[in-house]
Amino acid sequence: MHQNIRTEAGHVDSAGQRPLKTWASRVSGFVSKNKGIPTRKLFWNIVFLFLIIRVSKIFSPSSVKKKDGFVFVACHHKVMTTYFHAVLRILSAGLNLKFQKINFEQPPQGTDLLLSMQSAFDPKQFGDCRGIHLIRDPRDMIVSGYHYHKWTHEPWVHRKDENGRSYQEKLNACSKHDGLFMEIDHFIYIYGDILRKWDIGDPNVLEVQYEQLMGSERRVLYEEMFRHLGFANRELTFACRLMELFESESRTGRKTGDEAAKSHIRSGRAGQWRSELGPEHRTYIEAELGDILRKFNYEQDGSWVKDS
Repeated sequence: MHQNIRTEAGHVDSAGQRPLKTWASRVSGFVSKNKGIPTRKLFWNIVFLFLIIRVSKIFSPSSVKKKDGFVFVACHHKVMTTYFHAVLRILSAGLNLKFQKINFEQPPQGTDLLLSMQSAFDPKQFGDCRGIHLIRDPRDMIVSGYHYHKWTHEPWVHRKDENGRSYQEKLNACSKHDGLFMEIDHFIYIYGDILRKWDIGDPNVLEVQYEQLMGSERRVLYEEMFRHLGFANRELTFACRLMELFESESRTGRKTGDEAAKSHIRSGRAGQWRSELGPEHRTYIEAELGDILRKFNYEQDGSWVKDS
C-alpha cells in the first residue's frame, strides 16, 4: 500500500521505481556521493579490519545484538541520512547484524540495527532499544531541502498532483522567495508533529546535533555515540573509523562549506539559513516552528545552546 501525502507544497508518493532502474540509480548515487573515499589510506585499513571482524562474527555474536529490541540511529531528511546509511550498512555486514532502513513505516521484527530516515516511530514501543537521534537546525534543513529538491531525481518530487504539476516543477517555476515558503510549508507538514512528539528526555536515546558532528570535536563524539549504543573494543574502533571514512570531505573530495549545485551534499555548512532566508521567512518560521527550535536548543540567532 502506497503512502500519499498531499500538501500545498506538493505531492509525496512512496511508490517505487522498477527494480532494475532503482538498483542502477542507487549504485550511481552511491558512487557519486562517495567518489573521494577509495583514494584514502583509511579505506584500505577498514577493508582489512572488516575482514577480520567478519570472520570473528562467525563464531561469536556482536556485543550490541539484543534478545528483545534493537539499536538505532534516527535521522531526518537532510540530516546525514546518506552518511549513516553507508556507515550502518557496512557496519551491519561486518558484525553480522540484520540491518533495516525505514522511512515512515514502523521497524520490522527481527531488526538488529535500524536506520530511521524520518524518526517517525516511538522507540519505547519496541522493547529493549538504545539509539541516537540526529537533529539539525530546522532552518538549515529547509534551505538545504529547497536547493536539493530543485534538481534531485528522487521519484516523489516528480509525482504529479491533481493539477498535473510536480513539486519540483512548482519549485523551479517560482521565485526563490516563494520557493522557500513552499519548502517551509512542506517541512511543517512532514516534520511538525514528528518533532513535537519526539521524546528528548528518553535516557536510552542520545540526542546529537548535526552541528556538533560537523565540528572540530566530532571524532570524540563518534566514540561517545557508539559506546552509548553498546559498542566496545574492536567493534567500537570499526564503527568510529567508518564514521571518519564517510565524513563529507572524504566522500565528496570538497571542503565543508564549498558548494556544489547538484550534489546531495551541496555545502554541509551550518548556519547557511542566515544568508538564504529573508525577514518574512524568519518571521513565519518563528511563528510556526518556534517551539520546535527551542525544544531542540536552537535559539532565534541560530546558535546551539547546550544545557547547563
